[in-house]
Amino acid sequence: MPRVSPCLSVSAAAVAALSLLPGICAAESVPDPASVSAQIRALELAHNEAISRGDVAAIRRMTSDDFTFITQRGFLIDREHMLSALARGEFHYEYRQLSDLRIRIYGESAVVTGLSLHTIQQNGKDSTDAFRYTRVYVRQDGRWLAVAWQVTVDDEDDIKRRLRKD
Repeated sequence: MPRVSPCLSVSAAAVAALSLLPGICAAESVPDPASVSAQIRALELAHNEAISRGDVAAIRRMTSDDFTFITQRGFLIDREHMLSALARGEFHYEYRQLSDLRIRIYGESAVVTGLSLHTIQQNGKDSTDAFRYTRVYVRQDGRWLAVAWQVTVDDEDDIKRRLRKD
């Protein structure tokens, strides 16, 4: 049987031990799902507050360059068009409340679904609506950014019932 050099044996053992490190380091760097969910919830509430105030700079910081918004009527709007409309005051929220938030984390992505009840002034008219929505976040360079948002009108009878409760 060939004799193995002690240096080779130590080197083989070192290589074997080092090969385990990526798994150990990866396991240590996996964030706590509850912590990530709390981060996304805070970001979602901050996003809602910024939209309510018409804070274009904050929305710009919270969205990716390729952000897309699908309106309740199915129009696809990019970030710059959405921010321009907000900056021009084409719409203004008088009231905006989020509820029924559900947050799902998928590694470097998060999907939020929720309900937005709001009163908006658009073209001189007030309207109260409720939208079910989905917003998708992706962690880019260590920051969570919204990359997509889609809204769908909630049932009108449900809106009326909710308003009577308040």
